[in-house]
Amino acid sequence: MFNKVLHKLKTVTPWRIFWLSVLLSEFLTETIVTLLSILIHGRITYDYLIVGSITALFVSIIVAAILVLLIKELRKNERTLNELNRRLFDLSIRDDLTDVYNRRHFYEKLEEEIKRSERYGTVLSLIMLDIDYFKHYNDTHGHQAGDSVLRDVALLLRNNVREQDLVARYGGEEFAIILPETGKQVAGKLAERIRGCLSTQTFHFKETLQSGKLTISLGVATFPEDAKSLNDLVETADRALYKAKEKGRNRVALVGET
Repeated sequence: MFNKVLHKLKTVTPWRIFWLSVLLSEFLTETIVTLLSILIHGRITYDYLIVGSITALFVSIIVAAILVLLIKELRKNERTLNELNRRLFDLSIRDDLTDVYNRRHFYEKLEEEIKRSERYGTVLSLIMLDIDYFKHYNDTHGHQAGDSVLRDVALLLRNNVREQDLVARYGGEEFAIILPETGKQVAGKLAERIRGCLSTQTFHFKETLQSGKLTISLGVATFPEDAKSLNDLVETADRALYKAKEKGRNRVALVGET
């Protein structure tokens, strides 16, 4: 009951408060005049009416002011609570190391995009990518250096995709990019651009890697051309990724290419 009252208070407009104060003033005036009439046995003078009206007016103004302050505080608390809830939700769907989306949210978003693709007859592409020789880099220079590389790669990915695309850390050193309404050739060009950008990026100790630089391998698959379900799409893109690794790493492999 109390929560319902608070909710209704938050939606009250200034005009409603004004009319409420007017009605309250009228009610209090009648009440005060009636009480004075009883106390002085009906001998109400003009002065008493003025005193009653002024008293009622001041009381209604005070009540209205209290209501305004209360509503402002309630709305402020609601905004604060909504902001906290938004932050908590954002934390729950992001990877705490790289600040890109986590695997759980990746699957939720991919399922949503596949349903949208089926509904409207559009296509979507998925890029799966993996940092080449990352285990060797991690074992040689330690986890802190490895974590730094993961953060830098995640930032590079975010800076090279569109606003509607989604970058997620799939697991370990593997990332995924969902590209709504994007065909395979366009997705392949984006993957190649990302590969090229990362190969020229400066990373600490990159010269200790086999190729002398930090590189990634990428696999690209498209729905519904290459897969008919969510799991099939992920598996198909993952197979393309490992095909790129088998061909020598630091390259992009598209499903269906020879």
